[in-house]
Amino acid sequence: MVVGRAQLDMPSHREYLERNADWRGGRRALAIVGEGEALTWREFDERANQFGNALRERGVRSGDRVLFFLHNTREFPLSIYGCYKVGAVPVPVNYMLTSADVRYILDDVNPQVVVYDAGLADIVENAAADAIRDPDLVATEETSAAADYWDIVDAASNRRPPDLPSSGGETAYILYTSGTTGNPKGVTYTRETADRRAMEMVAMMGLSQDSVALQLSPWFHAGGIDNTVHPTVTGGGTLLVQDDFDPEPALDAIETYGVTHIASVPTLTKRIADTPGAAERDLSSVECWINMGSPLSQKNAELFIETLTPNVYNNYGTTETLTDTVLRPEDLPEHAGTVGRPNIDKRVRVIDAEAGHRASPDDTVPTGKPGQVVVKGPTVFDGYYGNMEATKRAFTDGWYYTKDIGVKDTDGYLTITGRMDDMILSGGELVSPVEVEDALERHPDVRGAIVVGEPDDEWGERVKAFVAADADLSGDELAAFATEEASLASYKRPREWVFVDELERTETGKKQRFRYRS
Repeated sequence: MVVGRAQLDMPSHREYLERNADWRGGRRALAIVGEGEALTWREFDERANQFGNALRERGVRSGDRVLFFLHNTREFPLSIYGCYKVGAVPVPVNYMLTSADVRYILDDVNPQVVVYDAGLADIVENAAADAIRDPDLVATEETSAAADYWDIVDAASNRRPPDLPSSGGETAYILYTSGTTGNPKGVTYTRETADRRAMEMVAMMGLSQDSVALQLSPWFHAGGIDNTVHPTVTGGGTLLVQDDFDPEPALDAIETYGVTHIASVPTLTKRIADTPGAAERDLSSVECWINMGSPLSQKNAELFIETLTPNVYNNYGTTETLTDTVLRPEDLPEHAGTVGRPNIDKRVRVIDAEAGHRASPDDTVPTGKPGQVVVKGPTVFDGYYGNMEATKRAFTDGWYYTKDIGVKDTDGYLTITGRMDDMILSGGELVSPVEVEDALERHPDVRGAIVVGEPDDEWGERVKAFVAADADLSGDELAAFATEEASLASYKRPREWVFVDELERTETGKKQRFRYRS
């Protein structure tokens, strides 16, 4: 589904890869950090051909979904681009989810094939066993339920699959994001939008054929696949493949490979900056160090600039829209705490956010007054998979309603002050209070729980729970319950517990979360 945008004949991700293979076939495309190996553009292209042909041999056709639970390993880019070779729709998914989360997504997107790291076999295979459809399972090592990834790739032809007709309106890929009810939604992008998203980041970061890009957070995010994987291939640079986000390996990789472009979250960047000896490392190659997922504090901005590089950026956006506003090196550290000003291809407004009122995109608020942030531009997603109603609710006249509350100052810098739907952003991951509350309330002694985000210098926000219980409970007991019985993913579990006699509610029984925020 496409929201109000004409179709254009834009290059596809497949074409970008094949162009690089044809014109710069012997140059390095992927460097496997820690193994001393590399793939040239020709080898990258041939491996992607093999995976695409292997999918065809397993019955995958154009438009079929292929689900991925992969870390930042070589299989990720090879598989994603292998899907593009045959018109399959890659669906990278958070590998930190529980089996229940995975099963929900399996039933929602109905994939033909699921590809996953062998270390995730228990989670994925248990979910697949309970799913409505019985997908074809492929793991990075053979398991009792799955074929071996490299066996099927090595057995397939490395010739390019036939070209497929395209108008630019076909779904290119799908990313999952948490919804306000706790169930994730499949965010879809057409081929045209996919191209625009890659080009937005190529332009914003200044990527070129000489660039070397390193992701210090998972690729399954829009902040990973759209900030690093797609734009690096589009621009023809070198993509580093590294699945170790610890500070020392990251610093080693930057020095060894002359990394020019880094995508990270403030939590990880701070860990690197706090590493003994970091200031003495040779990081002079870095041209752009993007921090996303949460605003930079002035303290952290000064630390990063002094210790790592003066070329620090802070991006604000969503899975649905990519990069909406940017704090650039010239803005820091003076404007730290804000999320910057609109990206070159984005229109950003702050509109009336009165409760119970759906404001028009033209109903902007005065400078200094809080309101809902709405966004319009060529990189905005095309719809929620299989959910036309949610898609309609997200847009008015082509403007996407972020549900973020923001304030624009007199210099045009935007500050995000909260979320209309109470979602918590912790370490770059969205957490639904409703999901966590429902999990905690499954404990037999818990009458009710209210979960909010508490400001945190390291994580942006930490999950904080207010609990009303019928018996004496400790935070440790509930933490164990959240882990073992409720099966909450680690980033969703509360880090702070407050026990109260009763929860604040409205007359109709609705929880008043706003009363618990700091």
